[in-house]
Amino acid sequence: MKISKCYSCSSEQHNFYAEENGYSLVKCDVCGLLFVENRPDDNEIVEAIKQGKHPGVKELDVTGRYNPLKISNYIKVLEELYNKDLGGIKTWLDIGCGHGEFIMAIQKYSHGRISARGSEPNVHKQESARERGLDVGFFDIESHEEKYDAISLLNVYSHLPDPPMFLELLKKLLKPGGELILQTGDAADLSVKDIPKPFLLPGHLSFASEKIVTGILERLGFDIIKVNKYPLLDKNFKSFAVELAKAILPNHVSLFKYYFKGKMPQIDMYIRARIKS
Repeated sequence: MKISKCYSCSSEQHNFYAEENGYSLVKCDVCGLLFVENRPDDNEIVEAIKQGKHPGVKELDVTGRYNPLKISNYIKVLEELYNKDLGGIKTWLDIGCGHGEFIMAIQKYSHGRISARGSEPNVHKQESARERGLDVGFFDIESHEEKYDAISLLNVYSHLPDPPMFLELLKKLLKPGGELILQTGDAADLSVKDIPKPFLLPGHLSFASEKIVTGILERLGFDIIKVNKYPLLDKNFKSFAVELAKAILPNHVSLFKYYFKGKMPQIDMYIRARIKS
């Protein structure tokens, strides 16, 4: 499926940026968005997300597994986004909730005061989350009628064929004054030699920046409350081993060099936004 127009600024001017797994990543000449030009058609994307397997020269299996270490990291993020003040949030929907780690973090951080549920298209992740007693299923966002005080979208944005349209649908599911927590990479402004690889195309369809994502949210009627950024990886043995392997593998770009420079690039971005009153 040939994509010629940037979803952020509607420009049709772009240039080749990189190629991976039989797919071409291009960079918008106007806003800098990186997006897959020759992506699979929408039906293929939907089916791939359901099964956690994406086509290409090499098939990608991205189902992964439950990771309890994520819960403490997510609690830290919640503390820094909310500073112990959750206001009147009582209901929370986590879109693309995976194995349910963020839902568990919400429950722990709120001491059970927030009713959190998840929508997850990957059938294997659904089963994994439900095994932990979590309220997780999958429903069509466009026809869903229930409204929430807060909605989160973690590590989902880059997989969306049309992020502005999807975010507009999510806005309709928020109560007046409702909040959106969106996490994605702040990577579009990095040079091709510095951006972490592999890109995992075509699982990832675009790579944005803070300016691009906050601009889209503001146009949709959100106020940006806070933007927090974190290193893409933690300084632990597992991360160290993974990045060391990337450093010696072909067609990979590792963050290994940053271990010894004292400062990790702040690529992992969390945006807290609220519907304008």
